[in-house]
Amino acid sequence: MGDGDDDSVPELKLSLTSTPVHTTTSYGGSLSSEYTDSPWGKRGHISFSGTPTTNRRRRSSSRASSKNVKSSEISPISMIFRNLLILEDDLRHQSKEQRMLKWQFTLFLAGLAGIAAFSFYELYFSNDQVTGLYRIGLQFLLIFISVTIVLFHLSGEYKRTMVIPRRFLVNANKGMRQFNVKLVKVKSTWLQNYADTIRIIIRRVSKWNMKLLITMGATNTSIYAFWSSLSIRCLPRLGAVDVKLVLNAKAFSAEIREGWEIYRDEFWKRETVRRRKQESQNNTHLKRD
Repeated sequence: MGDGDDDSVPELKLSLTSTPVHTTTSYGGSLSSEYTDSPWGKRGHISFSGTPTTNRRRRSSSRASSKNVKSSEISPISMIFRNLLILEDDLRHQSKEQRMLKWQFTLFLAGLAGIAAFSFYELYFSNDQVTGLYRIGLQFLLIFISVTIVLFHLSGEYKRTMVIPRRFLVNANKGMRQFNVKLVKVKSTWLQNYADTIRIIIRRVSKWNMKLLITMGATNTSIYAFWSSLSIRCLPRLGAVDVKLVLNAKAFSAEIREGWEIYRDEFWKRETVRRRKQESQNNTHLKRD
């Protein structure tokens, strides 16, 4: 997922192939015409323009075999887990964007509906007599909101901002069904959500206080060190905190599924440590500047 709280993985790049590609080089040039035209070539007499020896051919074959051994040491399982981690992180960002889009337009439509309900009540159900410019303004608001909502539906914005974000998990799982993986929502307790909210608030307050101390020139005080350490400790949780990829039990064994969970947890633990070190370095640079 603007001030360093995004839990993306910018260092990773998606690899479309899980097996390495080997290239071989030929020594000594091209085959002569005697090999293809003369009967000696049919019996195995090969003539090279570069005149290589048998030892050079053996060395080339040994080098190629050593390259194959080194390439085979790369575990294909780790490559698959790495690609799954990148896919999961990308889907997590898409899920956050769709969720934010849905909440923004939900609040927008709720505001319009509230204003329209108030105007309708004032015009037709209020005990007081509504006259003059106030009545004209309420009628204009009611007509304007009605036209806006109708155009919002007819233009397809309602489907793009409300329906599609609500069905994001269903549509994503339909597209990934052939890969035997499933995107599921991680249920967080109210205590975890409360802690995340408190962590965000404390981190923003810490950043504001640090900027204030920097402008005052009080960066070498214990107060600045306190707010700096507090901003580091209040970094947001990383990893599978909202959505995560789950391997299909029918296609993958229990060992592979457990290995994927361990691989993901270990990666995000290391990433959390790296983020804290980076945050500490950023605070040090701000202090020096």
